[in-house]
Amino acid sequence: MRVFDLHTDTMMDVSNKVGKGETDVLGKHHMPDYKAGEVGGQIFALWVPPTVEDGAEYFTENLTGPQDIMMRMLARNFREFRDYHTVELAYTGTDIERIYDEGKSPVLLGIEGFYGFNGEPGMIDVMYNLGFRHGMMTWNNDNEFASGAEFEGEDKGLTELGVYTVKRMEELGMLIDVSHLSFRSFWDVMDATTGPVIASHSNAWNLCHCARNLKDDQIKAIAERGGVIGMNTWKGFIMEDMEAATEKDLARHARYIADLVGPEYVACGFDFCNYFSEEDPTPGIRSAADAQNFLHALREVGFSEKEVEMIAWDNALRVIKKVLG
Repeated sequence: MRVFDLHTDTMMDVSNKVGKGETDVLGKHHMPDYKAGEVGGQIFALWVPPTVEDGAEYFTENLTGPQDIMMRMLARNFREFRDYHTVELAYTGTDIERIYDEGKSPVLLGIEGFYGFNGEPGMIDVMYNLGFRHGMMTWNNDNEFASGAEFEGEDKGLTELGVYTVKRMEELGMLIDVSHLSFRSFWDVMDATTGPVIASHSNAWNLCHCARNLKDDQIKAIAERGGVIGMNTWKGFIMEDMEAATEKDLARHARYIADLVGPEYVACGFDFCNYFSEEDPTPGIRSAADAQNFLHALREVGFSEKEVEMIAWDNALRVIKKVLG
């Protein structure tokens, strides 16, 4: 069964390996897993480290700041996209369906953290014109736009720049992603916008008390807007005793959210980290190759075959089409 993954850090891995001189990174390291797991489409999120120190382990060059990191990552990934012809960038839901039907892998470009914007809200227009159709203002850290999920000191929510930028994203027709925002920033986004928002890779706070997971009122708010929530495979977001987490425990998060607001608001946002050597993925769903294991776990916790299809692909595409066309 085909799967759409709302969040992957593949662009970071491509950047790392291209920077070390590798070519055909997608073909050698990623496409075999996508094919094995029937992952037919994805949002490639460009994670921009908040500081040079955060990005130092991934780059050997002398870096001047997050914007330098962002530009190097863009250059390396666009070179890879140019040379790898079975991946095609998509700009709408209609594009995704056409590319998939042609036997290729559709990719929507997203950005995870506006740290490379240097406080310039007009950068969202630059990213849109480069083909980006998704954005989340922060990673875990605060920036000029908003407080992140692991904010320091006070949760200040969105700044004036953040309010302007999220409104501009909605005007442009971009997917607004709240997964890494603080609690107050989340509600500021809801106050500043009117259309669907997504939480691309977050689980249920009531099952695992993690700052990156969503409380019931947040889940309901996303559902009321017609948005969607992607289930995250990182074990620290699945169980507080994270070493005991499995794909079935993740399926229980999907079951919890579906019971609260309905299965039409649940999707996949796997956030696989198997290509980062320091990470230890969740048993049973360690990489994109294991995506079908999650679908099997959904069936085990009581989802019908139609509901599994919705969670695997249809729900994500519904929201993408609503926002992007």
